[in-house]
Amino acid sequence: MSRKAIFWFSLWTSAFSALFYFFYNFLPFGVGWMMFVCLGVFFGMGLKPKDTPALLLSSYCGIAWGLFDFLLISLFARMGMNGQASTFLSIVIGTTITMCIHLGPLGNTPLRHMPIIFAGVCLTFSQNGKNILGLVVTFAFGLALCAVCFAGQAVFVKKFPLEQQEPAG
Repeated sequence: MSRKAIFWFSLWTSAFSALFYFFYNFLPFGVGWMMFVCLGVFFGMGLKPKDTPALLLSSYCGIAWGLFDFLLISLFARMGMNGQASTFLSIVIGTTITMCIHLGPLGNTPLRHMPIIFAGVCLTFSQNGKNILGLVVTFAFGLALCAVCFAGQAVFVKKFPLEQQEPAG
């Protein structure tokens, strides 16, 4: 990416991030910072706006798996395990099941995006298994922001192509 494209893409992303965050703060959920997690996953995976619906579905799977982990923790605690042991065992079991399902039978479906599934699990833990509606809405906001930022990137890369450098002689 050229320096001009980087500058304008950065400004575009910053302005839209601030705009999304501004409007998000009128909602009662209080986890707007999650949108920036979405940006990291989206751009880190090298995705495109057409991938947004699949990412959203995968993120919702992550929320469900996070809740499943909490269910396992509770079950193991009721069986007499201490907090560390029940958490350890639930993470091993829950993560193994999640990965086997999403990388195996669901590996060629829209539910295959493990990085955002892990983000969903982590962000569910950040809310202690609560604020589920907030997680659902914020993932939608965050992934919409990703699509808008990508659109800006595409425009600026095309408008300001990488300059060809002269070979050193």
